[in-house]
Amino acid sequence: MKKRLVSVFAVLLSVLMAGCSATTSSDTSKNGESAQSESNSGEKTVVVVATSGESNPFSYVKDGELTGYDVEVVKAIFEGLPQYELQIEITEFPSILNGLDNGRYAIGFNNFSANDERREKYDFSLPIIENANVFVVRKDDNTINSLADLSGRKAITEPGNSGATILENYNKENPDNEVEINYTEENFIKQFENIEANKYDVRIISRISAEIGIAEYGFTNLKVVPFTSENSDPGSYLLFPKGADTTLLNEVNQRIKEIYNDGTLQKISEEQLGGNYIPSESLITTE
Repeated sequence: MKKRLVSVFAVLLSVLMAGCSATTSSDTSKNGESAQSESNSGEKTVVVVATSGESNPFSYVKDGELTGYDVEVVKAIFEGLPQYELQIEITEFPSILNGLDNGRYAIGFNNFSANDERREKYDFSLPIIENANVFVVRKDDNTINSLADLSGRKAITEPGNSGATILENYNKENPDNEVEINYTEENFIKQFENIEANKYDVRIISRISAEIGIAEYGFTNLKVVPFTSENSDPGSYLLFPKGADTTLLNEVNQRIKEIYNDGTLQKISEEQLGGNYIPSESLITTE
């Protein structure tokens, strides 16, 4: 009898443990645990990913649906990874990185460019786009053509993005010729309005965002000025928590190669961005 009781208890315990292991994505997020919930019964593994939904044309809401270049690329990637269930969360921009740090999210995507600080903290996918940073200035301003020309000028940016990092690194390297950095939570279209109104002088932003934003919103007094910088990587990437299991990263990279080679990436670029902005082949085949 004692042996039968022990056996029944063991069975009940195993059932309870199985129930506890079936963590939903919402439970995982609340507990701050891994955004990849495991499945031992042949079910799909849930992958929770994050974006802002406020970075047109890369991630934005149209007619109540989340879309954009990055969004459609991520969907295409996971269409070829049937072992995973993709769950996309919309959150504020800083919360994407915070969520990667604390394990809430398995992937972050929001037209993320690369810099040394980010590469120290996160693992990067292969590039999904080639999208160098540029200056946006008034058309009658011909004085800003390089970082060295920013001394004494007024820049506008959101905190934490690649443009802010470039400006902050410039000030560290040039303490006697700093640019005035004005941080805001306003979207870049509002920032463009303030530059055109002569409140600020410059915004550093990706070329695609700049060109599409200026054209779609009719900024007749703004222009795009290319520049080069060792702190400005022309690629855009998906971000992964550094030090995590690289299985998902490797599978995502393989899918990026596949949708690059079969033309899917270019098709999404033309549909979402109005042109071919995909990376050069050498950037895709190096890894």
